[in-house]
Amino acid sequence: MSDDSALMDSNPDGKLILVVDDEFDVLSAYTMLFEFRGFRVRSAANGAEALTVARRERPDIVVSDYMMPVMNGADLCVAWRADPALASIPFILTSAGILPRDLLPPYDLFYRKPVSFDTLLAAINQLIARPE
Repeated sequence: MSDDSALMDSNPDGKLILVVDDEFDVLSAYTMLFEFRGFRVRSAANGAEALTVARRERPDIVVSDYMMPVMNGADLCVAWRADPALASIPFILTSAGILPRDLLPPYDLFYRKPVSFDTLLAAINQLIARPE
């Protein structure tokens, strides 16, 4: 059993997470859970929108779904790494329908959906704590 008080203080610096997913319920749940843990959260419904948000607000990390309209997560990851202003920001890719062996983009971590929130939170904390 986890200690809720420790989880609430997991991000005392208010790091910014960009969550990218075309499923409204996923965006809402992640926003609520990350904000409860002290993160600031921005969201986008596809990769193109995510690039606009990221260039304006420079998140500390991005968590993106793979399958989305307009620009999928793999294309977003390629564009992310090609942009000098975003390239060093950690990128977590998730998918219910594709396996990492099928993907070539340079994401930092891949998780098959459904991924537990605790697993995702631990990965985020580890990635944002690493030196650039």
